[in-house]
Amino acid sequence: MSKPTSTKPKADPPEHKIGPIGAISIAVWLNTIQTDDGPRSVRSITIAPRRYRDNNSGDWKDTYSYRPGDLPALIFALTKAQEYVFTTPLPGQEPEQEERTF
Repeated sequence: MSKPTSTKPKADPPEHKIGPIGAISIAVWLNTIQTDDGPRSVRSITIAPRRYRDNNSGDWKDTYSYRPGDLPALIFALTKAQEYVFTTPLPGQEPEQEERTF
C-alpha cells in the first residue's frame, strides 16, 4: 500500500534564521514580487511568537507579547537580522565593495 501524498505545496524555508535566543526567534524570508520591470527579490523579517505553557491546561501556547526581560534578546536578534540583510546581496546583485581610504 502506497503512502498518501500531500496536495499542499511545501512552503519554502526561511533564507536565514536567528535563534532561538531565550524565547526569541527571527526568520529572514526571501520573496519574489512582480513589478512593471519584471520579477524582483525582496526580504521580509518575522518574529516568532513567544511560547509559554498554560498553567491551567499544561498546553503550550503562543503569544505575540514579550516581557521586559525579552528586550535584550529581541534587540540582539533584530540587530543580527539587520546585519544579515545589509551585508548579504539579494540574488542577482553584486556584493558591495568596501571603500577603502589610506
